[in-house]
Amino acid sequence: MMRLLLRFVNSFGTVIALTVSKGKGIMSRKEIAEIIKALRRQGFEVTMGRSGHWKVYKDSRLIGTLAATPGDDRGLRNAIAVLRRAGFIWPPARG
Repeated sequence: MMRLLLRFVNSFGTVIALTVSKGKGIMSRKEIAEIIKALRRQGFEVTMGRSGHWKVYKDSRLIGTLAATPGDDRGLRNAIAVLRRAGFIWPPARG
């Protein structure tokens, strides 16, 4: 069974780690690329870490990490929820 590990830092500086088993809803690399593109357009800094995970920063502060490969859909939704709390707008407005 494949597992996805997500780590986030809350407003108090506490690291929150979530382990999610791969389930039905699997995100694609295209979806991850779209999220990264939107993060950069909205002023977030996104870099690839040595672990192979995307690290998301705002104002030089680590907000969270995203897996670089497809995994569980719920894990992606949890990651987006943390990013939204930091000001990320998803899905982006159309038009």
